[in-house]
Amino acid sequence: MSDYLEAKEAGFTSKNRWEEDIPHHPMSERVAKFIADHDYMDYGDGFDWKFGGDGDNGETLMYQLDAFFEYLDQLKQEVSDEGN
Repeated sequence: MSDYLEAKEAGFTSKNRWEEDIPHHPMSERVAKFIADHDYMDYGDGFDWKFGGDGDNGETLMYQLDAFFEYLDQLKQEVSDEGN
């Protein structure tokens, strides 16, 4: 099963983050900022990343990254629990 399907099955892809005022995962913010800066400085701002409001492409990217990083956090916790 793919990471996406496992994250979806675990409920990470269907959270209403905006409506429930759930903050972004710190790594989502870090990766999105890096990608936006890299795109702007080195690729002519081809994606024209926008952040700050629901529906902005940067916010959508961060919601998707949130699901991924929360899924990875869960995997790390499971491995940690198995080791104890």
